[in-house]
Amino acid sequence: MRIGIDFGTSFSVPAALINNAPATLLSGKYANQYGIPSVFYYDRGEQAPLIGFPADDRSGRRPENVVRNVKMEISNPAQKDFQLDGKIFSKKQIVGGILREVKQIALEGIEHRQLISKNIDGAVVSVPAAFTLRELNFIRDAAQDEAGLKVLGFVREPVAAAISYFNAPGAEDEKTILVYDLGGGTCDVAIVRSDKNSSEWYKVLESDMRRIGGRDWDKLLGELIKRKCREQEFGIKFNARAESKILKEAIKAKHYLSQLEKYSSYIEIGGEDYDFEITRAEFERITSELLQETMRMVDKLKSKCSQKIDYIVCVGGSSNMPQVGKAFKKNYPDIELKIYEPEKAIAFGAAIYAEHLTEENFLSDICKFSYGAEYIQDYETYHDKKRFRIYNLIYKGDALPTSVKRSSYALEDGQKASYIAIYESECTDEIYLPKDGTHIGEIVIRGLNRKKDDETLLTITIDRSGLMQLKAVDKRTGKTADARIQLKEY
Repeated sequence: MRIGIDFGTSFSVPAALINNAPATLLSGKYANQYGIPSVFYYDRGEQAPLIGFPADDRSGRRPENVVRNVKMEISNPAQKDFQLDGKIFSKKQIVGGILREVKQIALEGIEHRQLISKNIDGAVVSVPAAFTLRELNFIRDAAQDEAGLKVLGFVREPVAAAISYFNAPGAEDEKTILVYDLGGGTCDVAIVRSDKNSSEWYKVLESDMRRIGGRDWDKLLGELIKRKCREQEFGIKFNARAESKILKEAIKAKHYLSQLEKYSSYIEIGGEDYDFEITRAEFERITSELLQETMRMVDKLKSKCSQKIDYIVCVGGSSNMPQVGKAFKKNYPDIELKIYEPEKAIAFGAAIYAEHLTEENFLSDICKFSYGAEYIQDYETYHDKKRFRIYNLIYKGDALPTSVKRSSYALEDGQKASYIAIYESECTDEIYLPKDGTHIGEIVIRGLNRKKDDETLLTITIDRSGLMQLKAVDKRTGKTADARIQLKEY
């Protein structure tokens, strides 16, 4: 069985196609829950780390031993690892631990439903729309090395939601939708066209992402709660346990304010109770700039798309906030707005895609970044080794999969390895300065004993998942070399 996994900043959800319809694989303690909290906890009193609801429950008592939002820390160079109760855990261990729990829950769900297939052959994992090559490789390696879970491919979150939407009962074909996915850590937008009479059933026209999500709304709500507590006692101190309580109250308030005009509660800090009340108007006022940042992304993406948008489809738990719907109705009154399976759409879409992964006509996505090689410009003229430039090989916006062939030459007899510095950027110029991109690592070619000026033909491919595949062949001997991308660590 192939499954789909919505690996979320706040919650993760496994799903599969059952009787040709997508369904979550949540059962037992997760049967009626939103998903599996992407929360990791460890203290020396436990034989092993706790993950999910047990970790979330313990976080109130020992908040210094909990890790949340780890997906958004993958690319944070300042957060190399986490020390929990004297033990150090790498980001890879924590991401892998969460995915291992998701896999276990999925297996329990398969057993609970008494499905014929008892094994998981692999998973398609959803990722934000603009996760980098290093982030994709990190998640794949963590899943395979730490969770024993084979990653068959990736699908971008709003694209997965579009696939789910277009496969729902009664869905219309030959329509173009704009998917707005406001999740826990990112806001992702994609414009996707469905046309099952064409050579490409689902075609991604545009996509983008901002690292803004529900956790940012929670943070501002938490600051508001603290201000209301300080109004009752000036100089009140908020330790780690108090901060954990405030975060949980903020999340609860956000959910209630999606249905109510005001939310009243209290919080106990240092043996004292502090009452507070938050109105929806207050909440929307303090978070208005966050929302507007996402709307500016929508405006920019929509202006680049020449196709008529038939529907705006909102997914992601935070899309339930009334301010989201109000903003769309104000900005785009002529486009029908739909809220579609906010908590499940991405997992459902990943599961559907997992079953169609080998079908070339199923999905046409676009490359989110450009990839270029470092070289010395006009070296023969200036003999200046500092004149580094980046020569783009693969361009942002290219249809996936996309490939390019380039030659490299041996500089001396007996050369056994070549190194090519690779940059990732959003630059679409043919040549640009290194400062305008990110050096992500080197392509390393080994296994050839070349003579001076021997030519090696290198094929670089960005596959449908956004991963880089390489092939190198020595033109003189016809031998295939060992070629791989050696990525820099965060």
